[in-house]
Amino acid sequence: MGKVTKVGRLFGRAVATYRYYSDRRFTTVAGTLVYFFLMSLAPFLFWLSMFFGDVDLEKLSSFAVFEAIMPFLRELQNSAGGATSGAGIVLMLTTLYSSTNFFYHLRRSGEIIYNSNFKKGGIKLRLSSLGLIAATAILIAFALGAVVAGERLLGAVFNTWLTQFIIYGIALAVAVLAAAMLNIFICPYKTSLSEVLSGSLLTVLLWLLCAGGFAVYMRFANPVKLYGAIASVIVFLLWCYLMMNSFVIGVIYNGRHNVKLKHALNPS
Repeated sequence: MGKVTKVGRLFGRAVATYRYYSDRRFTTVAGTLVYFFLMSLAPFLFWLSMFFGDVDLEKLSSFAVFEAIMPFLRELQNSAGGATSGAGIVLMLTTLYSSTNFFYHLRRSGEIIYNSNFKKGGIKLRLSSLGLIAATAILIAFALGAVVAGERLLGAVFNTWLTQFIIYGIALAVAVLAAAMLNIFICPYKTSLSEVLSGSLLTVLLWLLCAGGFAVYMRFANPVKLYGAIASVIVFLLWCYLMMNSFVIGVIYNGRHNVKLKHALNPS
């Protein structure tokens, strides 16, 4: 009975969070973040290619979350890799600045979501964004390296099914860590990993649900017939919008149900 009550309470919190998210029209915030994410993605891949070479993105295609958008990511990576050869100082500086746009506006969006008047200085925020970019690049390189090495090591000990199960478990752990890192950064108030963990788990759960739904959509739909040559771009935009809305919902969940943060939100 106690477990049923707890599950019902969690479900009620999730429904209340979605209502608050919908009533306050935070889909607009998510759409804005998608725009700045796209503005930052190519410059980020440029620096990722410069420091780590051609990162093997093909390993991402084995995960449902990334499967549908791999053609677009491959194209971006090829463009970024070509730009690194003979890149001048002006290009390097402009791409470095552009790559901070997403994290910069992520924090500004957090001030909107949390109804905060606290504004971190522009220069400090840009520097913080650079630090987060470096951390993200290292996390991506580590995660992809761990997947490759893990498959080889685990494959020598376990069967294929168990190896894939462990790899997916590691990938989910990395996704939760990434969501938590973004939740800490977006929050204008001092918070910790444990305090944003519940919303981060909700975000990852929504990412998985969206990925499953998107896989079904791609199986039965034919975007190429509707959008023609730009179908991959449209699919990528739609995927980003769903993922960003899932993240915003997780942020709102933390703000509404975290004891230290709920005073920042004023639900009607």
